[in-house]
Amino acid sequence: MMHLYEIKELLESSGRLVVDVKQLSVLLGIPRSHSKVYASRLVSKNWAWRPRKGVIALTRDELVLATQLIEPSYISMSTALHLHGLLDQVPASIECITTRHSLSFRELGIIYRRINPALFFGYRRMERGGSYIHVALAEKAALDMVYFGQSPPDVELDIAILREMAERFSALNSPRARRVVKWVRGLAD
Repeated sequence: MMHLYEIKELLESSGRLVVDVKQLSVLLGIPRSHSKVYASRLVSKNWAWRPRKGVIALTRDELVLATQLIEPSYISMSTALHLHGLLDQVPASIECITTRHSLSFRELGIIYRRINPALFFGYRRMERGGSYIHVALAEKAALDMVYFGQSPPDVELDIAILREMAERFSALNSPRARRVVKWVRGLAD
């Protein structure tokens, strides 16, 4: 039988600070019913909290929550541009891209937008607060903005990277993908 502080330390050392009951069960090597009990005990000790049903978090860092709450996902659009230092203004919500359903957690300030799995690329893992986040490259963040009908701000982006990434959009025959390709072509003029 594991002690609660051992479970907390195990989670922290794994770098995974947001877990659902199934992930906790796998991590601890115990039945799911037992992991529910441990999750409840971690919450009652104030070592964790519940950002949504069936999920506990050992952090209040919104960016870590955004990356680990819904998987796969990465932080993109104006939030990513802000993280790259290209936008001064802090976005009102954290915008994420996922291959799962579009979803919004207004109380957490996190929005997930669904993208075709073929376009789920162009991000990197960054260490943050003893854990990690996935963040779009600046060029991919701009392309995601165009894909979802937003106008990217006038920031310095690498045209060669934009062209290379736009090739993957051109393989899809959708109005959104065509809009991205057209936007990148317009930058070269």
